[in-house]
Amino acid sequence: MNDITNINSNRSQLSSNQSSSIKSRNEAKQSNQNESTASAGDRVTLTNTASRLKDIEQQLNSASSVNNSRVAEVQSAITNGEYSVDADRIADKMLAFEDFMNK
Repeated sequence: MNDITNINSNRSQLSSNQSSSIKSRNEAKQSNQNESTASAGDRVTLTNTASRLKDIEQQLNSASSVNNSRVAEVQSAITNGEYSVDADRIADKMLAFEDFMNK
């Protein structure tokens, strides 16, 4: 049978073009996945850093900000009447703090 309109040959060419297009899309997807994998490597570094920061934060939260031995010393000095207040030193520190806050 003779195909006068070349419909069958056009269909085979269209099919061939679709196959090429599908291959190109698959290659592009694979390339994007490879790039995504490289980006994931960057994310691992950030995740590792974030994990370390979280661990440090937990350590700081569990550490006492109060020096218990110093508190015991001051309590003992107050109890024994040995604790003295240096009013001039306190006034100087208050003024320095005020200057710091106004800057």
